[in-house]
Amino acid sequence: MQIIDINNENYPDTLRDIQEPPKKLYVLGDVSLLSKKGVAVVGARKCTEYGRKQGTKFSYNLAQEGITIISGLAVRN
Repeated sequence: MQIIDINNENYPDTLRDIQEPPKKLYVLGDVSLLSKKGVAVVGARKCTEYGRKQGTKFSYNLAQEGITIISGLAVRN
């Protein structure tokens, strides 16, 4: 895992330009994908089996079209 702060050259400009960008990104995988077209996938901790299958299918099909899938990791405090 890499931590990329807002001043890092790998921090995506499109994210840096929003009103309140996150100060740090925790990246697992190919950092260069941050500069490509992408879509965020938001899930639920208690999703149904149907929801899990559809989310996987949806993400897979987008990835096959060259779209980067961005997934957050929810942390409970």
